[in-house]
Amino acid sequence: MPPRITVITPSFNAAATIGEALASVRDQGYEDLEHLVVDGGSTDGTVDILRDAPGIRFVSEPDRGLAHAMNKGIAMASGEIVGELNADDRYLPGALDAVGRAFAARPGAEWLTGRCLIIDADGREIRRPITAYKNWLLRHYSFRLYLTQNFVSCPSTFVRKDAYEAVGPLDPRYRISMDYDVFLRIARRWEPVVLDQELAVFRMEEGTLSIDGFEQQFVEHAEQARRHGTGHPVPVAANQVISRGIVLVYRALRARRRFAQPAI
Repeated sequence: MPPRITVITPSFNAAATIGEALASVRDQGYEDLEHLVVDGGSTDGTVDILRDAPGIRFVSEPDRGLAHAMNKGIAMASGEIVGELNADDRYLPGALDAVGRAFAARPGAEWLTGRCLIIDADGREIRRPITAYKNWLLRHYSFRLYLTQNFVSCPSTFVRKDAYEAVGPLDPRYRISMDYDVFLRIARRWEPVVLDQELAVFRMEEGTLSIDGFEQQFVEHAEQARRHGTGHPVPVAANQVISRGIVLVYRALRARRRFAQPAI
């Protein structure tokens, strides 16, 4: 029998996108579903949208960031399986059905991950080469490979609540990549089920943490690999090199774009 799934949506001033995220969960048609929205005290109309949204449970109060919001949501969750869907992301049709069937077929599995698309502010798919590269890594998953770089996408990853409880809460010290930290803790104990299927879309646009905090993200990745990669010195060293290399390439691309912009 498919397990009960709890989807947790952290939000803060997300009125422009949260309706789409809520609809993508509601339209799944998954029978045993709980959707929790943990809002950080929005003032832009997000709470009004939540009040009018059917089929959700929400709390809105100041919090200490994304990790704190997720930890609150996990503690509140009644489902065996927990997914995180940020307020600007969305699930693809049939995602939760595929996840539920996979967990039902593998009752010993503690976590599962699948493919994820990247879209821009207007919903257009972008960064297809990066998606293809991450999908290749995902098909060849091993813990050692996962230590070299973060290729597991948070919106398309689902974890048993008891696994979260076993490894401890998300670490609020990390501003951006708290998911890589907690997934590495889980990965040290259990192999994931890898679904060769697109489950979610991740929105990347100017103003989001994924752009503004790009360099910090890879600093955190390198530190997390060192913390959780005991006994695997080569993959940990590779993470340091890859993380630094990605940041340098990104800096060069941004400088090139600025240089190419015509003077006004």
